[in-house]
Amino acid sequence: MYGINHKINDPGLYLLSDIVEEQLNVYVKALADTPAEDKERIVQLEHAISIYQGELDKFKQEIEDQKKERFQFSVEEIYAMYGQYERKFISIEFHKYSESAQKYGRNISGIILYGKAEREALEQVIQSGNVPRTNGLVKFESTDEYLSKEQQEQLKNEGFVSGDIYEVLATNLPAPKAFGQVGKKEIPNTIEIKMDPTGFDVNRSNHWLLGQKIKSGYPLTDDEWAKFCGLSFYLEPESVNFDVIQNKGFSEDGKKTSLSRFFELEAKLYAKDISAEEMQEFNEFLKERKAVRIEAIVKEIKRSTNKTLDKFKEEYPEIYKALEISRIEFDNETLAYHNVVKPIYWDYEGFLHIYLRHCDELAIEGHFENKTKFQYSYKDIRRILKIAIENLLPQINDRLSQGKDFRIYGDKSLYFNGNHYSLHVLENGRIAAFHPLENPQDEAK
Repeated sequence: MYGINHKINDPGLYLLSDIVEEQLNVYVKALADTPAEDKERIVQLEHAISIYQGELDKFKQEIEDQKKERFQFSVEEIYAMYGQYERKFISIEFHKYSESAQKYGRNISGIILYGKAEREALEQVIQSGNVPRTNGLVKFESTDEYLSKEQQEQLKNEGFVSGDIYEVLATNLPAPKAFGQVGKKEIPNTIEIKMDPTGFDVNRSNHWLLGQKIKSGYPLTDDEWAKFCGLSFYLEPESVNFDVIQNKGFSEDGKKTSLSRFFELEAKLYAKDISAEEMQEFNEFLKERKAVRIEAIVKEIKRSTNKTLDKFKEEYPEIYKALEISRIEFDNETLAYHNVVKPIYWDYEGFLHIYLRHCDELAIEGHFENKTKFQYSYKDIRRILKIAIENLLPQINDRLSQGKDFRIYGDKSLYFNGNHYSLHVLENGRIAAFHPLENPQDEAK
């Protein structure tokens, strides 16, 4: 799509297609609303629709061809990585244009189901040393609220084709293998809320959401205030006269703050309403952020692994690739803002520290090592971190209200799904560290 060579295992594979589809829907709606006599406008819209649709069609075919040549997940690999563990709760993302996605939606969460004979057969296969790659059916138990009873029954009785899977997310915690062993380990169910952005105006949605937080009295981080001001500059130009915008969006010299200007230009970029001069200015902001983030990556790699950047790239190419993506895509994010003393958030520095610790401690070994990309997933780490914050919120609030850091570790660490977790929140609400304590040595780190 647009000259990019897509691979079916690329992180963020469907990000560009989502954006293109969103813009295509805008043009389709505009065409439907255009009077028949405005022929020039109709021709322009039809041309734009043709271009966007053509790019999407080429992208769909490209992905379909790759899936036929070598799909990502076989029945045997799914069993070896998840199915052999009793009631292993996972979240599956299907390839966007697959039959399974059309039938069940792009994301489902739940537990893989096996009959006794099926489990025994798979056990023999993965222990044989000669493991085939079968693009077969996987049966699944899901209680996702957006699935109908009929869809849930279809998943249980018919399942889906393993080759339709794009990515698997799981909390990679020590899970007992119940098959052939005494006792079971129950993994608590979680509800993963997904939002399909198709048809939404991203700028107005973000502006409305931040405005609602302000109206409700929720505290905002400096980044959120800058984003609100930047969106206001673009969407509501008259807002520059409002007191709150004057206080939060301008510096003492009367100029827009750098961060609020960055978000204003970003909004224009998303709306495809940015001039060549503004694009150049925005690129300068991105260059500055790139330099800062590369410095942070170098610092954290040395801190976590004592390796140079080049050595780390050579030894951990997949992790490095994901870091490169995170450098571009990561946004400082508030992870808890409801019923908090201060917003609890993570920035890029905190994200890097957490991310690299998880990569180091939770890597899968053995035959299926090349299938571990979900372990390094931003979404996976973020999900566990949010659960930890929600569980510890009263204690965090108590410390932050006293102007103190919050720390939990050792015997008092948070227990979740078979692991004890250490969490450190600075007095300003920033996440400084979060990692599992697997052994006494980890507690001393």
